Amino acid sequence: MIVRIKKRTLKELLFGVALLALFLLAIIGVSFNSNPVNAVNITNTTVRTTVNVTNTEPNITYVFVDDLDSGNPTGDIDLVANGVKVVSCNASIFDYNGWQDINATSVNGTLYINSVGGGTADNNHRYVNTSCGSCRQGGSSTNASCDCRFALQYYANDSNQWRCNISVDDTGGTQKISSKIFLSDTEISQAYTITKLLAINTTLLINYGNLSVTETSSEIEHNVTNAGNINLNLTLRGFGGSQNGEDIMPGGGNTTMFCDFGNITHGYQRYAIGSSGFPFSDMKNLSNMTKRTNLTLPARINDINVDRDQNSTYWKLQVPLGVGGICNGTIIFGAIDAEI
Repeated sequence: MIVRIKKRTLKELLFGVALLALFLLAIIGVSFNSNPVNAVNITNTTVRTTVNVTNTEPNITYVFVDDLDSGNPTGDIDLVANGVKVVSCNASIFDYNGWQDINATSVNGTLYINSVGGGTADNNHRYVNTSCGSCRQGGSSTNASCDCRFALQYYANDSNQWRCNISVDDTGGTQKISSKIFLSDTEISQAYTITKLLAINTTLLINYGNLSVTETSSEIEHNVTNAGNINLNLTLRGFGGSQNGEDIMPGGGNTTMFCDFGNITHGYQRYAIGSSGFPFSDMKNLSNMTKRTNLTLPARINDINVDRDQNSTYWKLQVPLGVGGICNGTIIFGAIDAEI
């Protein structure tokens, strides 16, 4: 069957379709207006970032030096004559990873005179401790207190510029072992003072042995050592009896020894300084007056052996007529500052 469409009917159909299309375009917002419409501009976008900091560096906040003696003023270190003085160099440390992140085995310190600085250890002006190994929790879970100790010799130089440099490492926080980064910190203390120590050391007996009246003893060598940290001059004084004076007799000021029978007056006990072999007549008389000798003992500088800080005195005794039994006397070996 053949359907014939009239020309007019076709035009009406096409016109209807066009109107329908325009209607639909109007509904969905499409415009054929040549003028542009206002658009919504997007000029920024907020993006959240995040990171997990697995390790934070340790931070030494304070270094304090203490001679562990509550009787001394803060900042002063008093040495021990012919001995050792232990001092502490304490570091206060903060670490966000916690106090246990501080590697105690890494803690090391140097105690030194500021003008000398760091370097190898010596007992005069620089002490080094590379294995302090002592840390404990401080006031909170993120604070540590680490301690470095030094055994100061009696001849450590007197100075008001001693400082402590202390260093620590951490253990790498919570990072994986394969990717750990170990961080460290170093801090220096304020200046501290090691005071002057004037001291002398010697043995406590000169024994002339068995002698008869009119006999002169053999020469006795008696060593004297500087037991402090400044140069000293030796002084000598002698008298009969003991040092505490309990057995000094009235009028005994001119006596060098008291005996069971009689006494030995000054002039019969004599000494020489620094050199041996003098005849008795050329030696110096010991008296009851403190006398400064010409023997200077410098402070020790040799860490291995005594050197010029030790020297010898030489003694002889001549026994006069009229005495007998056991004779006893006292010699006071004294020290005065060689700079005075």
